[in-house]
Amino acid sequence: MKTPNQTLLAAVFTATIAMTTAYSQPVITLDEFGAGDISGTPLPSAMAVDPFSGMTTLSYTLPFRAVAGDVVLTDTIGSISDVYRFDGNFTVYVYSDTTAESNPTSPADVGFPASLLGTSVFITETGAEPPSGLNGYNAGFFNPGANSAGATYNFISDPVPAPEPSSVALLLGGLAIFGLGFRHRKLARG
Repeated sequence: MKTPNQTLLAAVFTATIAMTTAYSQPVITLDEFGAGDISGTPLPSAMAVDPFSGMTTLSYTLPFRAVAGDVVLTDTIGSISDVYRFDGNFTVYVYSDTTAESNPTSPADVGFPASLLGTSVFITETGAEPPSGLNGYNAGFFNPGANSAGATYNFISDPVPAPEPSSVALLLGGLAIFGLGFRHRKLARG
């Protein structure tokens, strides 16, 4: 028979393992520009042909196999805005709408495949666009993207791309000249 101390120790040990496992699960962030990562480490991305649709679109290589299927993001009125297609191996293909408001265009702005895979999950995006998307998608055991690592996904739709360094330098230079001119004018008055 177990003593109360042994039972308490077993409960604390179990809770510690559960908490450690929950905090160590990777988070995969995918966007339309190829800037995805897994818990902060960049994921390889490239243009590739989706073997199911024959379309060339942005793809990411995952470090593990994921259950095949489509995660379909819709806006609040039900229109499809993005499709994240898991091929059942190590690749995710990203499809996005080709509307005029998608500026600048991303590598995933190729339209949508003619048909969805048999296993599809439809989820409404959250947040204002841009950026909008879905944070914390957990595929469980059988939904598209489910994996042995227990990773959850953040899907970013129409992210605001980071400005080029030359654009930032030009902006800062212009602000510096404006500031010097303002200071010179203030000193000249008085």
